[in-house]
Amino acid sequence: MLRTYSLEHSRPYQHKTSRVVPTLLCCLAFIQLSACGEFTPAPVDFTQSDIVRVGDVHTLELRGRIISSLPESAPAVNEKQAELGRLLFWDPILSGEQDAACATCHLPERAYTDGLPQAIGVGGAGRGPERIAGHTGVVPRNSQTLINTAWNGIDELGVFDPATAPMFWDNRASGFAAQAIEPIESRQEMRGNFFNQDAIHQVIEQRLANNTDYQILFQSAFNSAETTVDQVATALAQFQTGLVANNAPFDKWMRGDTTSMNARELSGMQEFVIAGCADCHSGPLFSDFTPHVLGIPEGALVTEPDSGDGTFAFRTPSLRQLDFTAPYFHAGQFLTLDAAIDFYDEPRRSENPNVRSSNLDEELLDVPEMDDGRGTIIKDFLKTLNDPVFDRNIPTAVPSGLPPGGF
Repeated sequence: MLRTYSLEHSRPYQHKTSRVVPTLLCCLAFIQLSACGEFTPAPVDFTQSDIVRVGDVHTLELRGRIISSLPESAPAVNEKQAELGRLLFWDPILSGEQDAACATCHLPERAYTDGLPQAIGVGGAGRGPERIAGHTGVVPRNSQTLINTAWNGIDELGVFDPATAPMFWDNRASGFAAQAIEPIESRQEMRGNFFNQDAIHQVIEQRLANNTDYQILFQSAFNSAETTVDQVATALAQFQTGLVANNAPFDKWMRGDTTSMNARELSGMQEFVIAGCADCHSGPLFSDFTPHVLGIPEGALVTEPDSGDGTFAFRTPSLRQLDFTAPYFHAGQFLTLDAAIDFYDEPRRSENPNVRSSNLDEELLDVPEMDDGRGTIIKDFLKTLNDPVFDRNIPTAVPSGLPPGGF
């Protein structure tokens, strides 16, 4: 008989005062907080009457750029596969040493990130920012949020293809199913030292096949008791597809709610476009999903240079859910906004010895320097992109009997 796996709801993450970090990404890099005189924002020259609905997104043409809400409807999921995926997501049975799970580096209280500059997977101990590395060391990159990744690749008009959705900091994988398997194969993330990359698939399939509860769950979800890695990937993809937060104050305003954004936040949205932020941070997720060379310093814990896509370019991250997802950039190089701004005091020079200043991205070089007033008002707009309402449910137990998340 199949046991029932109940859920608990994780508490919303409460920032410590010293850790309240709105965000920074490429466009905000040039915002200087030194006293530069009072900044006067441009008069707001748009209203809600300028908004046009295109399919399931709401669009606003602003100074030659199109600003878009997220789709109003969440993507459809197969509920049985998604619930199986939730259990697999939290079950360390998928890791070689059975001590880490997908959830180890993607915690609901942090919008499915971990609060670390660089992730710590198999062999580690502890939860979130308190986690310490074990015998496999530290993953070279920062854990990206899984919230809204079902829409990765979405453009300003709401067009996207889940099968080709770009994944990871270097866009090396396409689609959720491909994304779900790579961490299982990674030595530092989940595979560990006990098995090689070729063997780990067979090991996981055999473990699941030997588990009576999983046999029943796979039969219910797929009409087959076969426990293949492909089915594991599908179930994980279905669960992660349901992790959406598409009702931020900005989205509400775009859909006609006149009270969800105030005049200062709307002014910040306009300054966001004027400053050139939207050149890279475009579309409903505020990302063009394109790698850019910014000359960011190497992560503090990397053991060798990380060349990203091969040219030291990394994909533009989303600006949504930033209150939950510090630290920022591909190796968590910036713990605070002030530290990031200090880096960008001289924006025309690379801070990475492996990147020539002449190779810096054109969009970066085109962004003008800005004073503290503009920076503050843009940050106020960015806060309207946070939506604290999303699936935070955690299973109280998983079929393997191991501690959920490996904690």
